[in-house]
Amino acid sequence: MKRDTHDRENMALVLALLRSAQQFHREIGPVFRAAGLTASQWDVLETLSNKGPMSVNALLERALGTSGNLDVVIKNLIRSGLVEKSVSDTDRRSRVLSLTAEGRAKVETFLPTHNAALAEIFEGLPADGKRQTIRTLNRLRRSMHHTRKEQSDE
Repeated sequence: MKRDTHDRENMALVLALLRSAQQFHREIGPVFRAAGLTASQWDVLETLSNKGPMSVNALLERALGTSGNLDVVIKNLIRSGLVEKSVSDTDRRSRVLSLTAEGRAKVETFLPTHNAALAEIFEGLPADGKRQTIRTLNRLRRSMHHTRKEQSDE
């Protein structure tokens, strides 16, 4: 069976995205492990550092993991003393996550290491290539979200 060009391009795009993500995780993984973190833990710490305290639900919307995975990540960060959970002032049913002093210190000490690792990983890409890739991937994400929303509306 012969596949048309459109199908081959779509399959090649999927493979390129997945292989790139897989390779990125291979490269950045040791940096996280050396700091005693996982990528998901860093995602939560970095999000809380940039956005400030937020509800568990708001974090779930912003973070990269799944709800089941993030529940474990949050519990481990609380156990490690990097994040604290408190009752919301505006809604007693809601829990708010925030960085502890130790969590803020972890972000401050790890951020330069993380940035240096990213600079090394992406050193072969010119700035305009990075910007174009970001635009293309954002357009792809919006397109998938739009398509999924249309399908759920049917």
